[in-house]
Amino acid sequence: MSIPRIALVLALVLLAAGCTTKTKELPQGPPREIRIINNVEVADDDRTLTVRYWGTECEEFSDSEVDYGITQIKITIYALVNTEECQRSGHQQNADITLNQPLGNRIIIDANSDTVVWEP
Repeated sequence: MSIPRIALVLALVLLAAGCTTKTKELPQGPPREIRIINNVEVADDDRTLTVRYWGTECEEFSDSEVDYGITQIKITIYALVNTEECQRSGHQQNADITLNQPLGNRIIIDANSDTVVWEP
């Protein structure tokens, strides 16, 4: 076999190997979307937050991500939305979040819009 033919066979083998790689399947169900936080209420324990955000009538709170900094805490809110049954209209939603550490004198920032939603 000539060198170009060997290179071609090797390339085809590598291409075929790449095509048979298993991919991770996405979970079934409604899409998960990021929401913009309107405001936050902090409980007396300095760890429990009630986060208010705009969503739709046919969605539910999914989860949140909290990024702890020295002077601020950034929060991202996720909602599960069923777009087949609902129009995209504003509807205030609430989510209760418990922080892993006391809030203290830090401000709270909506990570999606990068705006301050609560300050001491």
